[in-house]
Amino acid sequence: MGFPDILSIISSDLEEVENELEANIKSPVPLVYEISKHLLGSGGKRLRPAVLLLSSGACGRLEGRERIYSAAALELIHTATLLHDDVVDDAKLRRGKPSSNIVWGNKATVLVGDFMLAKALGLIQSCGDLELIKAVTDAAAKLAEGQVLEVMNANNMLEVTQEVCFGIIENKTASLLESCGTVGAILAGVEDGLKRSVGQYGFNIGIAFQLTDDALDYSSTEEEFGKGVGQDLIEGKMTLPLFYSIQEASSSERSKINDILVSEEVFTEDDLSFVRDVVERYKGVQKTNDMAENYIDKAKKAISLLPDTPYKSSLDSLAEYIVDRRG
Repeated sequence: MGFPDILSIISSDLEEVENELEANIKSPVPLVYEISKHLLGSGGKRLRPAVLLLSSGACGRLEGRERIYSAAALELIHTATLLHDDVVDDAKLRRGKPSSNIVWGNKATVLVGDFMLAKALGLIQSCGDLELIKAVTDAAAKLAEGQVLEVMNANNMLEVTQEVCFGIIENKTASLLESCGTVGAILAGVEDGLKRSVGQYGFNIGIAFQLTDDALDYSSTEEEFGKGVGQDLIEGKMTLPLFYSIQEASSSERSKINDILVSEEVFTEDDLSFVRDVVERYKGVQKTNDMAENYIDKAKKAISLLPDTPYKSSLDSLAEYIVDRRG
C-alpha cells in the first residue's frame, strides 16, 4: 500500500495542517517566509502529523482544532531541527534541493529555525492543555540532547558504541514521533496506560525510520535518497551499518577504515567506495534493516489492544511502510 493510500483516511485533516503551517510561516520579514517555504514546501511526507492524527483517531477523537494545531506544531519543530541540523552538518542537499544554509547562509537558516520553534510553542500553548505542553517540550528537549550527543561523537567514530548510536536515534528521531503518538492519545482523553502504548508505537517506528535512513545512506542512490549518499560518513557519524560491519571486518580492513576515519583529508571517492564495499560485504545494511523490522514488530504490538478501526489499520500499514520505503 502506498503512502497516500495509508493516509487517505486523514487526507482532509492533513490539508488543514498544511493551511495551518502556511499561516504560521507568514512573516512581515520576507526572508523568514522564503526560507520556511523552501523546506516546508519541498515534499516532506508529514510523517509526524500523520502519526498524531491517526493516533488520535485510533483512540477515538476525530474532530477538533487542537488536533490540527498540535500536528502543525510538531511538524514545525521537526522542520526547525532540520534547518539547524543542516547548519551543524554543513549539508549541501535536503530533499533533493540545495539546503537552506547553502542558499541563504548559516545565520539566516538558524534564526528561521528559531522562528519555527517559537511558532510551534505558540500553537501548542493555544491548545490550553498542560499535559500536552509537557509532552511536546520534553520531546523537544530530548531532540536537542540527541543533536548534542551526535556532535560530541562526530569525528571520533571509532570510539562510538552501539549504545551511543541508539542513544542518538532515540533522542534525535524517536522522541518526537513518540510525542506525536502521545499527543494524539492525550487529545483523545484515554487512560494513561493507553497513552504510553500509543507513545511506544511512535517511539518504535521512529527508531525503525532512522535505522532505515541509515541503511539507505549506504545502499541507495542520491536520486532515491534526496540527499547525498555516504553523507553520514562524510559528516563523521557512526551509524549501525558501518558499526556492524566493522565488528566483522578483517584486521586489514579495520586498519584501512581506521586510516580513512582518522585522516584529516577530505574523503575521496575511493575512500567512500571502500567503506561502502566493506558495509556490503559484511551485510551491515541487511543487519540494520533486520533491526528496523524488529522495531516495527514492537510498534505494532504496542497498539494491539486498540479497537480494530480503519485508523488502527492505517497505523499498522504506516509501520510497514516505514521499512518498505526507498528514500
